Amino acid sequence: MTAIAIEAAPSNAYRNYVLFAVAFVGFMCAVDKVVISMFMEAIKKEFSLTDTQLGALTGLAFSTMFAIAAVPLARWADRGNRKWIINGSLVAWTLFTAASGAAMNFTQLVIARVGVGIGEAGCVPASHSMLGDYFTREKRPHALAVHMSGSYLGMLGGMLGGGILLQTVGWRAGFVWLGAIGVVMAVVFHFTVREPQRTHPETLAGKPGIHVGNSQTGMLAQLGDMPAFGWLVMAFSTTSLAGSSIMVWLPSYFERAFALTPIQIGLGLGLCLGVATAIGGVTGGRLGVRKAGGSMSWGAKFSSLNTIVVMPFFLGSFYAPSPILSFVLLFCAFLTAGMILGPVFSTLQDLVAPEARATAVALVSFFAVIVGQGLGPLVVGAISDALNTGAAGAGSLRSAMAIVACVNFLTILAFWQLKRRIDVLQAR
Repeated sequence: MTAIAIEAAPSNAYRNYVLFAVAFVGFMCAVDKVVISMFMEAIKKEFSLTDTQLGALTGLAFSTMFAIAAVPLARWADRGNRKWIINGSLVAWTLFTAASGAAMNFTQLVIARVGVGIGEAGCVPASHSMLGDYFTREKRPHALAVHMSGSYLGMLGGMLGGGILLQTVGWRAGFVWLGAIGVVMAVVFHFTVREPQRTHPETLAGKPGIHVGNSQTGMLAQLGDMPAFGWLVMAFSTTSLAGSSIMVWLPSYFERAFALTPIQIGLGLGLCLGVATAIGGVTGGRLGVRKAGGSMSWGAKFSSLNTIVVMPFFLGSFYAPSPILSFVLLFCAFLTAGMILGPVFSTLQDLVAPEARATAVALVSFFAVIVGQGLGPLVVGAISDALNTGAAGAGSLRSAMAIVACVNFLTILAFWQLKRRIDVLQAR
């Protein structure tokens, strides 16, 4: 299938509408992915599950479909109609979300959550590729940051909305309501968003740049310099392991440590994970527009230094003596961490051929999802069970999260090595 071309220069208003629409799809993708975190304790009690089983449910179950579908869908997005891929993925994952509410046992719920993974597998790579054609290189850090900020605002929707649904209609009806909302949104997206015309490689201030990806060759050549791409994959994987795997467990931790209600937990974590990251994302995107225009290594350097600042806030939040202080430290951590979103994804598009943008996003996301969102929650749950001989409590879960969070020190190294590699490429 070939891409459907539209007018060469859509209006700024329409570009911004597409950015909003794609960001809103990302918002719903995040809501349906993270809402189960708010339902975990209720599901655990209903099905008598261990923390290890909960980790498999929220991690491996979701990542399985991503592992199967991400790269094939991304290769299709690099050649075909991205609008249809995004909308088809939206319909599929919302139906599986609704099906989660009908699960009668642990196995059925795992199968339903496997289907929800089609959302991130099909939606994220195609969205990044589409935005790469709607926005010029100079404006991409902002556009990609807004898109990712929409996804992180989805955490606010998933946490707060999940808490409200849990206390009002229960976790089963909550899944069904979210599925119905997604179907309505799919209809609106289908009739209002158009497939953009594909663009060609751009240069950096009149220089050849580092688009070493070759659009006329195979997939590996299109991904460009393998050492640079490898460091980027490592950075994505380690930051996902240290962050995403812990985010899944935070609702359980706050319930166990401070006996908060679901709505209190949802509001607190929604503000910390969703609003803070979204604000940080937009701020970092605007900073990237100003700073990254003349340097392709700026984003990697900024991300390395940024992660150093994040770590004290992140680790400190686990040992805070009160929920308010813990929420404040988490807010600072995710506000700072969110600033890397636009610069990092813009750097990824600099490294690869335009025809491989979706594939590149899928590949780095593949490792991030498998390692961070797949194995990560399982590892945290297993460590928590191992540290507590009885029903896992707050202390064992706190220690498990702190241990896994320290993986972020490898993220600092990976981003710095990426910065050095890009400098070498630009010097050639």
